[in-house]
Amino acid sequence: MLKILAFHPELDPDVFLNVARLALGDRANVTRSSPSALLEISGPGVSKASTLALCCAERGIAPEEVVAFGDMPNDVEMLTWAGQSYAMGNAHPAVLAAASGRTVDNNEDGVAVVIERMLAERR
Repeated sequence: MLKILAFHPELDPDVFLNVARLALGDRANVTRSSPSALLEISGPGVSKASTLALCCAERGIAPEEVVAFGDMPNDVEMLTWAGQSYAMGNAHPAVLAAASGRTVDNNEDGVAVVIERMLAERR
């Protein structure tokens, strides 16, 4: 089994996330990527950050060379791991706190805005 999803029809999504994290402790990685109370439960230590770190290590890429973007709690670990990280303008408060930078909303092409700026700075 790779991932379990859990849904609560009434609880606030962040409340449900906190309840599940307290209940499971270090036995699982619990996060969410949906604006609803839909949780993603993976094995301990399994996250976007751990997978990205493994892929980068296999290719000789250091965290300082990585730029990451995120908007939901499932992105927090990855954003803190990456050398440069950007929260989307519509990001969850935990993502805003974790990222080293901010960009505009998803619907305003926030990733493209940052990439275009980075490419312009290389000229």
